[in-house]
Amino acid sequence: MSLGKMFISAILKQGSVAELLQYGKIDHLFKASEKDVYAFVTTFAKQHQALPKPDTIWSHTGEELPEVEEPASYYMELLEVRHVELSLKQSMKKVSDLLSADNKDPMQALEVITDTAMQLIAQRHVKKIVDFREAYSMIMSAYAAKYKEPEGQGLYLGWPTLDNMSGGLMKGDVISFVGRPAQGKTWQMLYGALYGWKKAGKNPETDQSRMFVSMEMDVLPIQQRLAALQTNLPASQLKHATLSTPSLKKLKEGLTEIKSYASPFYVVDGNLAATVEDIWMMARQLKPAAIFIDGGYLVKHPTERDRYRRVAENVELMKQELAALAPVVVSWQFSRDAAKKNKKKGEKAGLEDIGYTDAIGQVSSLVLGLFEEESVETIKQRKIEILKGRNGEIGSFITRWDFNKMDFSEIEDEDVSELQFL
Repeated sequence: MSLGKMFISAILKQGSVAELLQYGKIDHLFKASEKDVYAFVTTFAKQHQALPKPDTIWSHTGEELPEVEEPASYYMELLEVRHVELSLKQSMKKVSDLLSADNKDPMQALEVITDTAMQLIAQRHVKKIVDFREAYSMIMSAYAAKYKEPEGQGLYLGWPTLDNMSGGLMKGDVISFVGRPAQGKTWQMLYGALYGWKKAGKNPETDQSRMFVSMEMDVLPIQQRLAALQTNLPASQLKHATLSTPSLKKLKEGLTEIKSYASPFYVVDGNLAATVEDIWMMARQLKPAAIFIDGGYLVKHPTERDRYRRVAENVELMKQELAALAPVVVSWQFSRDAAKKNKKKGEKAGLEDIGYTDAIGQVSSLVLGLFEEESVETIKQRKIEILKGRNGEIGSFITRWDFNKMDFSEIEDEDVSELQFL
């Protein structure tokens, strides 16, 4: 079976122009029998900012694409391995000829090996090295794909200040929630995870699937919290079975309604996903549109036992492996030094106060600090500081903290003029 055609088929199945363009210039990976299909699809995408239908490809190239089950990234890995193997075999044949008794030229043989190795390395990094003179087709196609996105695509967390600033979080993004213990990180993450999923509802055109990995709590309490948020019923009454008869009816109706939602919402016990590799394998299988990890500092590492180095290694892996599949939202803790900051002197916790490692702030696209203000308003609201934005933004916004209505939405009439761009 043709790997090149399987890759194109997987791209069409995923239906994203951006998915195709993210691989950059990869003509060299395709065999002669596959190049016409690849050329037609890429040209069509650049001209029309959309992917062609299989029937259109057949009518123009006479090629029929196979059915595939795996994502395009899987077939891309196989294409790269195939190309490396064939290139090395061709190079070794030339080297063998140059080292034969009749035509011995060791220096030329060394040059052949060196050139082949350097070319293969350069091709592996082709996505990271581009010629800006050829930027038109990639930028305009990506712009058109973004412009034509169905409403709700991308990861929006439900707080307008943050969502407007980010423009929707996509693959490659790592978002970090940071706070001291018992300051509401799990509630805020669940609110953000549920927002887009609930908004998409029964719409099959919008993939807002979620994978929520809980490293701190069992599956049942997470499900109970989600149910309370979904139905706007007090979580404590749901947990302790003290709902009134009308509220119990509302709960049953709400849980029945979500059975027909188009996108799944997977809740994963951290014991089943102890390492980043475990989470990666599960995400490859479930294919969520966003990944949430509650308690990132508890994720284990297969070899690193020192907790500081372990967290540093894991956050790098989350960026490299998980964020390549979907935007990743992770909760962390501030160090104890953050609690010692003198607020009266204007001292505020920042990126340097994140516990375990500086890598969390460095790797994250967005860092959100959760704070409990010392005022009479504390019992009904929380402050979220934008400690780091994708483009250097900083600022803050206030969210409700209402456990009767399960409302953690942004208080939009607050003054957000302090948002700055560095």
